Amino acid sequence: MSFSVTRFAQDSAFERYALDELAPAIIPSHGLQIIDYLEEHRTEPRIHASAGSATVKAVAAIGGRPATVDIAPLAFGMAWKILDLVVEPLLPPRADGQPQTIGAKVNSARTGNGPQRLKPFTGEVEIWKRLMRLYGNTMDLRHSIAHREIIIHDDGSLGATPGHEPAPLRPPSVMTADELGYFLRATQGFYTALLEEQLLSRQRKNLCFLLDQLTSHHDLGPLGGVEVRRNVLVLARPQLLPSGRFAFDAQPYLAYALNRFPNAGCDIHLYFPNGVVLGGHLEDAPTNRPCEIRLDYLPGWLNPIH
Repeated sequence: MSFSVTRFAQDSAFERYALDELAPAIIPSHGLQIIDYLEEHRTEPRIHASAGSATVKAVAAIGGRPATVDIAPLAFGMAWKILDLVVEPLLPPRADGQPQTIGAKVNSARTGNGPQRLKPFTGEVEIWKRLMRLYGNTMDLRHSIAHREIIIHDDGSLGATPGHEPAPLRPPSVMTADELGYFLRATQGFYTALLEEQLLSRQRKNLCFLLDQLTSHHDLGPLGGVEVRRNVLVLARPQLLPSGRFAFDAQPYLAYALNRFPNAGCDIHLYFPNGVVLGGHLEDAPTNRPCEIRLDYLPGWLNPIH
């Protein structure tokens, strides 16, 4: 058995739908800061804001009346199932052709760097290892929800209850309400990268931040991540070269944006003389040199804006 993005997307569709709504890895900010360099007569860019709409929260109802059910255990179970759907096809099946047991999958996830890494994590050993350890080390919470009893403390934390297995390697897991939020968001960021088969700079530093908040569960050190807390859009024009091509030096634009708005995710819209507008993540543009841009062969970090 091998991992299939298509099969994973199908098998995890409901859980992903719920987590996309409940716990996006990068929380959308209400509004957008715009840094506008299009007025070329100005010595400094014009900075203004675009208002955003507030999030509308769904209210569950049973029989027409508001429900008061705590969905924290359900949310945890959905996130853990997604991790399980990733790990399962990475292990060979049992002799009878059936998938490996949860115990075997957890042992693999806890051993060394975990099972075979998938794109785009093939070169991200430390991120992958922490995600696998999160899966393995929280198995007792999953078993408590599925087979025993989960403890929901007054402060919103979830506590595992002991089972009949041999003495565990770790004390029963207790996941605080804040940690649960980070766990859900880390899972959402993880599967989004798997489905898109890419981990852009913004998503990477935010995922590292989320994993840094879960060190007591993966038992590994911090990665030095940074949470993305707001959205910034830079409007600029590229430089026209004598060759007819264009160049854009991203470094000063990115440095200015992050100096004014730390921990921001920075998008760029580049306006060309013929009316073409290209956009992308400014963090993914080369910052060690100006980037030459051909409109007939775009760099990977830019796409047409429709």
